[in-house]
Amino acid sequence: MAFDLNTVNPRLIEVWEQTRTRWPDKMQPDTRPLEEVEEDCEAQFPSDYWDFMKTYGSVSLSLGEIKACIIQYSIAGSIRKDWHWTLSISPSRSVRENYMTLSRPHMHYADLGPRIPPKTVPIGVSYSGDEAYLLDLSEEKYGRIWYKGEGTRATWGTEGNMILGFVAPSFTAFLAGLMTKDEAERKLAEEGR
Repeated sequence: MAFDLNTVNPRLIEVWEQTRTRWPDKMQPDTRPLEEVEEDCEAQFPSDYWDFMKTYGSVSLSLGEIKACIIQYSIAGSIRKDWHWTLSISPSRSVRENYMTLSRPHMHYADLGPRIPPKTVPIGVSYSGDEAYLLDLSEEKYGRIWYKGEGTRATWGTEGNMILGFVAPSFTAFLAGLMTKDEAERKLAEEGR
C-alpha cells in the first residue's frame, strides 16, 4: 500500500515537491540501506515508514514552514512539553549512516558506547548535529518516535544521555503532527504547557 502524504499532512506536499526539485538524487527511493539497518537491528521497520520511504524517499522540512513538533518529556515524575524543529526526514543512505555512527561510536572512540538506545534508528534530524528523531523497533515500544536532544556525546544510559522525548505513537502520527512554530506555541499555551 502506498503512503499518501496528501492524506496524512497535505501541507507537506509542497515541501516535498521543492525537495524533489532541489535534490532529485536524494529523493530516489532506495530501500537497500534500510534493509541493512533492519538486518542489524533484527527487526523490521513499521509499514507506514517503509511505504513512505518507498514512495517519497525523503523530505527536507527546512524548505517550508511546517517543521515544528511538540515533544513530551517525563522528568522526575512530572510531564514537560516543548516544541522543536525538524530539519528533515532523512534519505535511506543518511538513515544508515547516522544509525551506524550513533550505534557504533566505539569504532572511532574507544571509550564511547552506543549513543542511542538499542533498536532505535535515527530517521530524521533537527538543526543541531546532536539532535535526532528516532524510530523505535523494539518489541515493547515498536513504531514510536522519540526525540534525542543535545548531549548525546556520551554512551546511552549514562549521566547526560538518559532522556528521550516522546514525539508520536507512529511515523504517520509524527508527520500528521508537524506544524508551524506559531501553531506549536499556540497549542502549548492552550494546554498550559
